[in-house]
Amino acid sequence: MTTTSMGIVCAIGALLVSDCIDTTNAAPPAFSDQTVAAGVQTTHTGSGLYYGMLAGGAAGDFNNDGYQDLYVISGASTPDRLYINNGNGTFTDQAAAWGIDGLHRGASATVGDYNNDGFLDLFVTSFGPAASSPAPGMNRLYKNNAGASFTDVAALAGVNTSDADEPNGLGAVFGDYDLDGDLDLYVTGWFGLPNINEPESYFNDGNHLYQNNGDGTFTNVTAASGTASTETHGFTACFADMNGDRYPEIMICGDYETSAYLSNNTDGTFTDDAVLAGIVPDPATNAMGMTLGDINRDGLMDWYVSSINGNRLFINQGSHTYNEISQTAGVNLGGWGWGALMMDMNHDQHLDLLETNGWFDTGCNGCDAYPNHPSYLWMNNGDMTFTDTAAASGFAHTGQGRGMISLDYDNDGDQDVVILSWQEDLMLLRNDLAGPDTNWLRVFLDTSANDRLAPDGFGAKVVATTGGVTQSGIICGKGSYLSASEFSAHFGLGSSAVIDELLIEWPNGVVTTMNNVAINQTLTVVAGAPGDCNGDGAIDTADLGILIAAFGSSTLIADINGDGTVDTADLGQLIANFGT
Repeated sequence: MTTTSMGIVCAIGALLVSDCIDTTNAAPPAFSDQTVAAGVQTTHTGSGLYYGMLAGGAAGDFNNDGYQDLYVISGASTPDRLYINNGNGTFTDQAAAWGIDGLHRGASATVGDYNNDGFLDLFVTSFGPAASSPAPGMNRLYKNNAGASFTDVAALAGVNTSDADEPNGLGAVFGDYDLDGDLDLYVTGWFGLPNINEPESYFNDGNHLYQNNGDGTFTNVTAASGTASTETHGFTACFADMNGDRYPEIMICGDYETSAYLSNNTDGTFTDDAVLAGIVPDPATNAMGMTLGDINRDGLMDWYVSSINGNRLFINQGSHTYNEISQTAGVNLGGWGWGALMMDMNHDQHLDLLETNGWFDTGCNGCDAYPNHPSYLWMNNGDMTFTDTAAASGFAHTGQGRGMISLDYDNDGDQDVVILSWQEDLMLLRNDLAGPDTNWLRVFLDTSANDRLAPDGFGAKVVATTGGVTQSGIICGKGSYLSASEFSAHFGLGSSAVIDELLIEWPNGVVTTMNNVAINQTLTVVAGAPGDCNGDGAIDTADLGILIAAFGSSTLIADINGDGTVDTADLGQLIANFGT
C-alpha cells in the first residue's frame, strides 16, 4: 500500500520503503558536460574484437592525494589514459610517466590494493599487444609503486591467464571472499569453444576465482571452490554480502540466460543458487552490467541488472531470495543495456538508477541496431517507481555507451558520472546539484591498522541514520560493465542537519559506532587494531571480556590471528596490544 499527501510519500510493504519522506522540495538533478574543460577528452579506438562490446575504465585515488583519478582503456590504436586529478576540476594524462601507455587490446579494469601496501593497484583484462593477434595470457596486474608509477606483475602473480585456450576475459573484480584480510580476484569470460557463431551452445573456460596468497601471488581455486561456471558467458561480476552473514557472494551477469549467483558457504566454497534467487531461467535476460544498493532501506542489498530491453530489478528478501519488480518500477526498458549505476543523485535519501546502452548492426541474427539511443537517468519517486529525467537534467549522452563510472571528482559531495563508449568519445558529466535540502555524507574506510581486514574496508557495511531514516551502503569493487567506480559509501541526507548514528559493520563482525556526525563532509573512518573487539577504538578490559566469552569458538570478532579458533594465541596478541 502506498499513500501520498502533499508531497509526502509513505510506502508500506515488503517491497517498499518503510519511511515517510517529504519529496516536495527534492532538488532536481542537473548535469553538465565537462569532458573538454576537465581535460579528459579521448576517443576509444577498439577493434571489432568481441563484436564491439568493449570500452572500460576505473576510478581510484592512485597517488593518495584525496582526489579520485581516472584510468581509461583506449583500445588497440591509442595508448590508455591515466588521468591524474589536479585537485582543481581538471586532470592531466600521466600514463606515459606511470609506465602504462603501451598499445594493447584492453577490455576492462578494476581497482584494489591487492598487496596491502596502502596504494591502489589496477587489474586489466587484455587480449595482448595491438601489433599481434589476440592471444591468451595477456591480462595485466599493475602494481602501484608508492603512488608514482605502475609495474605489470600479472605473470609473476599468476593472474595473467584467465583462459588457457584462447583470448578471453571481460569483467573483473576484487573482493575478500574468505575474510582473511587480503583481496581475491574474480575474472569473467564470455568466449568459448568450439563454435563462435553459436555462443549460447559452447563451453566457456574463462570464469575464474583467484585466491590471494598474501605474498603477492594468487592461486586459481575455481575448481576447489565450486565456482566453475563453464556455461556462463560472463560479462560482469561483483563480490557482495547479500544475506547478512558478512561473507560475500559472487554474482555474475551472463549472456544467453547464463547468469550465476554463487552463494558463499563460509568454508571457501560456493553454491550456485541462481534458481533459488530467481535470476534463471529467464528468457528475457541477456545480462550484461549490474549495480547494487539498498533501494528499500531494509538493510539488504538489492540488485539491478542491465540487459537488452529486459532489465531486472531484484529486491532482496533475505536467504538468497528476491522479488523482481522492474516492470512495475518502470526501469525494465533501457535499450541495449550495458553499464549501470545506483546512486542518490539529488540527495533526497532515495537511490536512483542510471544506465547506458547502444549497439550497431553487425549482421548477426537478431541484432537490431540501437543508433544514438540515449542513456537513462531514472529518478526514484520515493514509492519504488522511477521516472526517466535524463533529457530534463542535462544528462545528455547518446551513442555506443559501454562502461559507466561514478566518482566525486571535484570533491563537492555529489556523484559525477563518466560514460565510456565503443569507438566514440568519453563523456564526463558533472553533477551540478545545488540548493537547499541537498546535504550529504561520503565515507571511506582505512584498515591499515588491522591486517585481518581487507584493504580500504572491502566488504564492510556502512549504515547512516538521520531523523528516523536509515540508509545502508557497502564498500566493494562495484561491478558496472567493464568498469569500476570509487569505493565510498555515499549518502544523500536531504534536509538533515546531523547524522544521528553512523555504524561501520566490519567484515569480522566488529561494529564502530559514531554519534552526532557532521554532515557535508568526506569522512575517513579508521578500523581499530587487532584486539579491538567492540570497535570503540581502545583495547581494554571490555575486549578481554569478549575474547574470554568466545574462547574455544571460531567467532570472527575474537579470532585475532585468523587461524579459525579463539585460543591462547589470540589472548597473547590482545594482551600485547592492551592499552593501545
